[in-house]
Amino acid sequence: MKVSRREQAMKEVVFGRVLMLATYVLLPLTASAQDDVMTFSEKEVENEAAASDEQGEKSQEAGDDAAGEVAAEAQGETTDADILSALGESGDASVEGAAEVGPKAEPEQRLKRIWSVQQIYALKAGRVDLQPTFGVSMNDPYVQHMAVSLAASYYITEVLAAGVSFNFYHWLNAETNLNFILERATHQAVPINEYSWGGQLNFTYVPMYGKFAMFREWIYHWDVWIIGGGGFIFTRPIPNIDPDYRDFDWDMKFCFNVGIGGRLFLNRFLAISLELRDYIFPEKLEALTAPTTPEERANKDNWLEDGYKLTNNVMLHAGVTIFIPFLVEYELPK
Repeated sequence: MKVSRREQAMKEVVFGRVLMLATYVLLPLTASAQDDVMTFSEKEVENEAAASDEQGEKSQEAGDDAAGEVAAEAQGETTDADILSALGESGDASVEGAAEVGPKAEPEQRLKRIWSVQQIYALKAGRVDLQPTFGVSMNDPYVQHMAVSLAASYYITEVLAAGVSFNFYHWLNAETNLNFILERATHQAVPINEYSWGGQLNFTYVPMYGKFAMFREWIYHWDVWIIGGGGFIFTRPIPNIDPDYRDFDWDMKFCFNVGIGGRLFLNRFLAISLELRDYIFPEKLEALTAPTTPEERANKDNWLEDGYKLTNNVMLHAGVTIFIPFLVEYELPK
């Protein structure tokens, strides 16, 4: 029988594979002193080769899957740089989500941002607020009332304080040019009063606290307060209708006060303050008419008008705020 060259080549390939496989199997058996002899058919050799190729493909696919899982896990990890970049994108975040950020967190939790909240710059609870100021009246066109003031308040909480204030007006009252011009042009006088000093018991409430940046370099903190209380003030009329006979004595009146103020902190114990306060009290005014006889002109009962007139003395106070003690210890929550 005549065999073609193609069939001869195939037989040589099969014979070579069988020989290599036999060598691979028999060498360990020889080393182990085994006498068993194993033979393989041509079909078994082909099946063995196909199984080896299939197992190699599965191993490669498993390796690719494992590499994909490692890459996905690496992508799921959240680094400090990722958190900082997320802060620049949006501020809609909660601090609670920060503890859950990590490779084990849920996808929606990994996207949560963190607010960076600065502490209150100057704590006030348990400290004394000392305010030396200089005040100027704002609502009397005929006489200017100026005052050197000193206020002290103790902050029970961060927003609530109780204290006292004193205003010294003596020797700081002055008639305005408008009053002089009016008397000279119309020959009429306007009743005016001067103040000596006063004291008040006040309660302060701080409803607003904030900060702002200037020139992108400095951060300034500020707050706004509302103040109110009651006390007394010493006043008297300035002789203007009949100054030759009239000489008034100082008289004490009960005085309410209400106002609003604000300050800009320079450091943790020093601030610039500005306050607008209205002092409300009943006032006695000089009588607009003078008797003709010297006896009646010298009678003090004819010097004042009957009754009282409700008076508003609106003062603008500017000065500084000093918190005592100067230093305060911050206690962070555990």
